[in-house]
Amino acid sequence: MTVIAVTGASGTMGLEAVAHLVKNEGVRVRVLLRDTKRGKKALRLFRRRYGDLVEAVAGDLRNYEDCLRLCEGADYLIHLAAVIPPRADHEAEETYGTNLGGTENLVRAVIETGNRAKFIHISTVAVYGDRNAKHPWGRVGDPLVTSAFDVYGQSKTAAEFAVLESGLACWAVLRQTGVLYEKVLANNLGDGLMFHTPWNVPVEWVTARDSGRLLANLVRSDLRGVADGFWRRVYNIGGGAAARQTGFETFDDGFRLMGGSAKDFFDPQLNCTRNFHCFWFSDSDGLEERFRFRTQGVREFWEEFAAKRRFYRLGGLIPAGLLRKLVTDPLKRSTNAPAYWLEHGDEARVRAYFGGREAWEKLPRRWEETELLCESEDYERLRGEPSPPLDHGYDENKPDLTLDDMRGAAAFRGGECLSEGSAPVGLYAPLRWRCHEGHEFEATPYAVLKAGHWCPECCLTPYVWRMDLVAAHSPFHAQVWRDSHAEDERFVYTLRDGRAVAEEAK
Repeated sequence: MTVIAVTGASGTMGLEAVAHLVKNEGVRVRVLLRDTKRGKKALRLFRRRYGDLVEAVAGDLRNYEDCLRLCEGADYLIHLAAVIPPRADHEAEETYGTNLGGTENLVRAVIETGNRAKFIHISTVAVYGDRNAKHPWGRVGDPLVTSAFDVYGQSKTAAEFAVLESGLACWAVLRQTGVLYEKVLANNLGDGLMFHTPWNVPVEWVTARDSGRLLANLVRSDLRGVADGFWRRVYNIGGGAAARQTGFETFDDGFRLMGGSAKDFFDPQLNCTRNFHCFWFSDSDGLEERFRFRTQGVREFWEEFAAKRRFYRLGGLIPAGLLRKLVTDPLKRSTNAPAYWLEHGDEARVRAYFGGREAWEKLPRRWEETELLCESEDYERLRGEPSPPLDHGYDENKPDLTLDDMRGAAAFRGGECLSEGSAPVGLYAPLRWRCHEGHEFEATPYAVLKAGHWCPECCLTPYVWRMDLVAAHSPFHAQVWRDSHAEDERFVYTLRDGRAVAEEAK
């Protein structure tokens, strides 16, 4: 019997993963569930649907002993659990404790139980930070420029780095894009987070159902011995061509179910213009070619969504203006909404998300004056044809890399590779590096060259975002950071006791 341990089984992707995993012959799924209303509900569902094919371990990722019990005797560990936005925007310490601390506990538990479990770590597109129409396409290995005040993205980047540098015998990191799921509208109508999405951000969605199918197909392929070359690599999970659109189109699809366009429900100047995440993946088809998991694009998802929830059609009987007053206008008063920051003088967040109050004041107030990427003449070509890839600072076609290649890649990041020698180097043996500020750290060539990580002190100090300063010295990071940040911007963003601070570096 193959034992598959799963964290985050009560979440949207977790529920789908369990549903597909139990279909694999000779498999038992072991889930870690917290003693919460949500955890108890998931346990009742699993018992009713799957019987003894699913066993539960009661516990919390932040407790190492619970992680140890979960991993004992497991053949696979699928780590889905995380504190995500909007909760992550309000509970920073719990977010770090779960997302980073929980991952570190699991890594330690796998190693202590014999280092036999194959560790599948679900990361996030948020590690890449902000993108826009200047570089709408990206791939694994692109710079990780986590957005300011995004505790979720920062903690997940740190968790991913912990996995890559863990010494685990067998692992894979899957960077999950935005997920479409049954309660996607309802869950996004309770917090100002929805206003963080720029209208022109390129987004490649995937459905929760397809993500769950991916994990089941991955395990099935590995059990059959046909997943050669898959392990010890990072991948992007995306829905492909049928799931690529912009932030505006996403809102428009959802709100049309309520009887109007996004233009009827939103003010164009009150959605952020930068400091988000998401882009179109030039490499997400790789997982589809291996594991054949995609069944739904954006159009198919919304069609199914509407068919199951006919009450949304009542929106067409209610004036859009009235619905706006009931649905979106109240969210402007959320502490997580740009309208709240602007009214209450939260200049640090206004700086991070708009480039400053002056930049915000210049934004058009009418939709007729707002330039939407999805309405441009060039949009279909831009979306249908991947742009030239970013420079990763070394010859990616070279089969064997040397320390000279490491030194060149480090220089492109504004630093140095301190290790000595000239022979080919392995991708998974740690080397010594130094960043532009003189911080020295150890990291594998895979983490730096292939996965986009860099100095932990500059990039992963909790609650501190220094990418303005990093990009000033690193052409690698500047490639995307300067798409939305001026050359002379030199701000350090910090969360201090929950208060946002933006300080200009001297």
